Amino acid sequence: MTFSDFPLVTITIFLPFVAATFLLTASKLNIRALYWLSVLVAVVNLVLAFVLLSPFLGNATTGFKWGEEVSWVKQIGLRYQVSVDSISAWLIVLTALLGLVAVFAGGGVAERPRYFWAALLSLEGAVIGVFASTNLLLFYIFWEVMLIPAYFLISSWGETNFRVRAAIRFVLFTLAGSLFMLVGILFLAFVTTPAGAEFSLDYLQVQKNIANLSPETQNWLFLAFAAAFIVKVPLLPFHSWLPDAYAEAPAPALALIAGAMPKTGAYGFLRFGVFLFPAAAAEFAPWLSALALGGFIYGALAALGERDIKRVLAYSSFSHMGFIALGIFAINSQGVNGAVLQMINHGIVTPALFLAAAALYTRTGTNRLDLLGGLQDRWPRLGALFLVLCLASLGLPGLNQFAGEFLIIGGSFLASPIYAAIAVVGVVLAAWYFMRLFQGAWHGPKPDLLQINAGATDMRRAEFVLFVPLVLLIVLLGVAPSLVTGVLDPTVNEWLRQTTQLALGR
Repeated sequence: MTFSDFPLVTITIFLPFVAATFLLTASKLNIRALYWLSVLVAVVNLVLAFVLLSPFLGNATTGFKWGEEVSWVKQIGLRYQVSVDSISAWLIVLTALLGLVAVFAGGGVAERPRYFWAALLSLEGAVIGVFASTNLLLFYIFWEVMLIPAYFLISSWGETNFRVRAAIRFVLFTLAGSLFMLVGILFLAFVTTPAGAEFSLDYLQVQKNIANLSPETQNWLFLAFAAAFIVKVPLLPFHSWLPDAYAEAPAPALALIAGAMPKTGAYGFLRFGVFLFPAAAAEFAPWLSALALGGFIYGALAALGERDIKRVLAYSSFSHMGFIALGIFAINSQGVNGAVLQMINHGIVTPALFLAAAALYTRTGTNRLDLLGGLQDRWPRLGALFLVLCLASLGLPGLNQFAGEFLIIGGSFLASPIYAAIAVVGVVLAAWYFMRLFQGAWHGPKPDLLQINAGATDMRRAEFVLFVPLVLLIVLLGVAPSLVTGVLDPTVNEWLRQTTQLALGR
């Protein structure tokens, strides 16, 4: 067996699940030992994720690598098929990084901590499974498995008495969309398999067979898949579960719930929408772009109207995910490259903002902007962290989100100058609400905050260890976005070339 034949993708998916199982059963071991074991597993998985990415670094490698295939349930075309290209490899790296951030930040959880770390690791493994699946039914299985740990993270460790309701709404919305995708997958198995042959839901094989279907069938199948992705991203008006779920979820869990899970919806639109049904995607792109823009603008306006920091960040995340979807539906190299780059950038900045907000809450006892003010003199280093994260999220040149925004606007301009002009308005609104957020909390008048912990210090050592690497990543990807786009570009161009040929053959 050569190194390339090693089941590295499977190990990266299931190592977190194995560790979670151990955490749930090792009830007699010391809690701190279990915590550091969880951190170690997350570190190892991050290293493995970078190994998965390594074949795509420094060259123009395209296609799937690290492929693994095992027969499972032949009657329904279910085979264990996993592999990665440079798009999924980068998103797996992001997920592994956020898994490490979540576990490390969750060290202070007091209530049933080992169950909490087990849920975080399980969610990490499920998200990686989504990105690595190249069998459509296996993709669906991991897609649904994600819901289980996410539900318990919100319902069991949420912040208020509304946490169970928020978790149930999140699950019901996602399940409703997913059922349409399941119907579409099963229908594909029937209509793309010759009579008497074994069902196949292999991604590459299905992609070739779809060209033989009628345009109307392709359109309906695209919509069936889109029903799942439109809820997960989410796009307007299927977003109402998001503010409550994000506001209730504990900050460490939000590293994965807000940083990684929405990317599975955007990835689904790209991999199982644009690349699988290119002609149908092109036909519906104007409508989906309009929904994406609507969410981008609406989320920004809602963030301007909020007074709770977590809900401001929740609407900001919703708004930025709409912007990412806009790049995908431009269906050109510039837009798609910008969308994937922005998935990574958003996945770094947004969890950092939620964790910084949690650090502020532990010191003040409130998330209300109208009860905060003048904190810069008290905690200047935490204030500087907030400033950098807000500037990164609003797209300041030199920080990571600028390059992605620039590419998306450029790609959307090629598709529709009107959409690009509207997107610029959303960027301006983002600058408005983030500067309002920073100004309101850290400057201005000082209210009488009786709930402030008078003994609270500025950033502690553990917070430096958590935030400094994230800030360095934000700066690094701001000044050198080609570290990501240089790896993505060959794969994106190759997929777009193939899908253009398939669409022309329709």
